[in-house]
Amino acid sequence: MFDQVVFAGGGGRCTWQIGFWESIAGAINLSPKVVTAVSAGGLMSSLVLMGKTEEAREHFWSAFEANPKNAYWGNLFGKEPVFPQYGIYRNAMLELFRDGLEALQRGAELRIAVVHPPKGLSGGLAFGVGAMAYYADKHFMRSLHPKIALRLGFKQQFYRARDCSTIEELVDLILCSSCTPPFTPRLKLRGKTALDGGVVDNIPVAGLDDGKGRVLVLLTRRYEQYPDRFTQRKGNQTWTYVQPSKPPFISVWDYTSPELAQKTYELGCADGQEFLQKHANEREIFNEQFQ
Repeated sequence: MFDQVVFAGGGGRCTWQIGFWESIAGAINLSPKVVTAVSAGGLMSSLVLMGKTEEAREHFWSAFEANPKNAYWGNLFGKEPVFPQYGIYRNAMLELFRDGLEALQRGAELRIAVVHPPKGLSGGLAFGVGAMAYYADKHFMRSLHPKIALRLGFKQQFYRARDCSTIEELVDLILCSSCTPPFTPRLKLRGKTALDGGVVDNIPVAGLDDGKGRVLVLLTRRYEQYPDRFTQRKGNQTWTYVQPSKPPFISVWDYTSPELAQKTYELGCADGQEFLQKHANEREIFNEQFQ
């Protein structure tokens, strides 16, 4: 039914995507040829394509249970990190992706977005300018697909997961796509400064193939000006956007609450079931009209 799928970023909110995918994939034979993803959406898309979502929930929920704080300010002048998210994120991927690279390479072509800043901007300044551009678009202009960072010279580049020859390479790619100082260190990919791929567009549609077909876009935040499900024509393609029916319970960088993560996952499951019901009703109406 859908030739391509887009996984938006959103940190912990992306847990919603797993619940939604698990609810609909078998019912509609969801088997896309191309998947584009950014930031934590890169993690979620990798997990669903590897068939490791259940294992991932168990791992992350346990890690969250063992982590009481999202910031350890007592470490500010010590050797241990203030923010535990990067270590938890990286260690989880190294564990969960084990024995999963082959499945990822033979399935859908997964393309993960990383942003590279314009010349003259680097490090914290690059991220600061990019973040301000992104938030201006999302929170003031309320844009579905931001444009400001792109006009400032930030470039969103897509890298194929199947080109990664080792698990470590894939983990580094997703970390670069999620690079958000101070929660993560400053990172480089192939010698170039890397920033969270969502700085240019948190809904990475630029990595899609052209041509006729249907695209499913999995959001992770509420856009109140849009319904829970809406469709737009883009050239020869039909893009179906789906967003959480209510704000996800867990926030982007909350690594302390398995309960909120589970509730966000369950919201995705419920929204997936609602999607299937509406889809079935639409098919019945279509069939009645053309019998």
